[in-house]
Amino acid sequence: MSRRHAGFTLIELLVVIAIIAILAAMLFPVFARAREAARKTACASNLRQLGLASHMYAQDYDELFPCDYYACNSSTTHARLVGQILPYIKNMQIMYCPSGRKIEQWMPDFTPTDANQAAGNIGYYCFSYDQRPSTVTPPKPSYSTWISWGFLVQRTGDTPRIMGEQWDSDCWLWSDGWCKLTRLKHGVTLHGSHKGSINICYLDGHVKFQGGPAKLVFK
Repeated sequence: MSRRHAGFTLIELLVVIAIIAILAAMLFPVFARAREAARKTACASNLRQLGLASHMYAQDYDELFPCDYYACNSSTTHARLVGQILPYIKNMQIMYCPSGRKIEQWMPDFTPTDANQAAGNIGYYCFSYDQRPSTVTPPKPSYSTWISWGFLVQRTGDTPRIMGEQWDSDCWLWSDGWCKLTRLKHGVTLHGSHKGSINICYLDGHVKFQGGPAKLVFK
């Protein structure tokens, strides 16, 4: 008697492949959300360390926090701020959001490249600065200076914002760089939420994820 070898038919093989494809399509978004949740947590940890380092700096400098020229990357870079805060964190990578690559197309200065690290360009905003926000080049409202013209000037006026330990605990000290809500039209959010989601480090050191209109809660 001849022995019949068992095996898959073509139809059975196609059914198995289809099932695997369906399962993959269901699981990949779950994995992507899990990865982004991990990045959001790592980002919050970075901001907590920057908040703690800022308070350590303030204890050494008359209760004044590290002070930048402006609140956003500009032609001046953040080299001054980096020089003040780096001795307290000892790790330049803390100054970059793990999700920064998602916005590199629009904000190339916010990613941890060798060039950016050498120039002092960092991935977070610091809200202690001693120059008028509107002096950031170019000298008129534009897409690249939205943080100064459309966010800070409208909310706090065209004045310096040198922060100290006596400021209200609800004031923003550090935040993600993606609070430019006009860029929602590109379908990109930093941490997977709608409406320009960002992590915020408040003056008292606690970090909160803000998934709604950030400029409405800025203080």
